Amino acid sequence: MPDTDGRRKRGGGRRLSNAHEIGQLVLVRCGLCNVKRWYQPDDLMTIFGDIEPGLVGSKMRCERCGKNEFMHAETQSPSALERQGIRVRRLAEIRTVRRVVWRDEQ
Repeated sequence: MPDTDGRRKRGGGRRLSNAHEIGQLVLVRCGLCNVKRWYQPDDLMTIFGDIEPGLVGSKMRCERCGKNEFMHAETQSPSALERQGIRVRRLAEIRTVRRVVWRDEQ
């Protein structure tokens, strides 16, 4: 077997579209302040594209502590009893912020 130097194969893993088809939810948690948030995979696909669920955590920032180094994401299939107690966050809108950047000429 060839040595992969610890790298994962591209395109072989599950993606957010697979999780949406199966009916899974994405659990994103902050390891620093221990906040858990549940998301629909199709909402995350709108923002980040069809990527692996494990990569979602590195692209998000915790709303409580403001850091993204401690964010972890995974897909889960909660049972009907667990699903009743889960509050799922839905995408309301995407706002684009325009910022002015100045440069000084000599």
